Amino acid sequence: MRTTQYVGLNQYALNYVKGAVRTETYNMTEGMFMEPVVGTIYHMPVPNGPNKAYILKEVVQCAPWSSGPVIFTCLEATLVKESGQKLDWGKMFKWIRDPSLGEEHKEYDKETGRYWV
Repeated sequence: MRTTQYVGLNQYALNYVKGAVRTETYNMTEGMFMEPVVGTIYHMPVPNGPNKAYILKEVVQCAPWSSGPVIFTCLEATLVKESGQKLDWGKMFKWIRDPSLGEEHKEYDKETGRYWV
């Protein structure tokens, strides 16, 4: 059956965002039938220093095809300084493409953050 397969964040990312002080959702992307795929924005505790906010946004890392898109996400980090300056810390907790999962007959392993689709 053809369908959108949302996998989301790997376990390392899920463990990290458990410390969020607030979350909100947003329409991150569309699935194969133009259905909305919802992502989460995590407002994390603010690091020490002249900082105002620390935000992690769930974004699509890749969406390989396996009877439909398989959506893997990671986190984009932004630190907002008290001056209003926004520092992009880039992508965190990315999935790793690993051909050895094929030998294990797996498409992905959420625990280790590996995929082979």
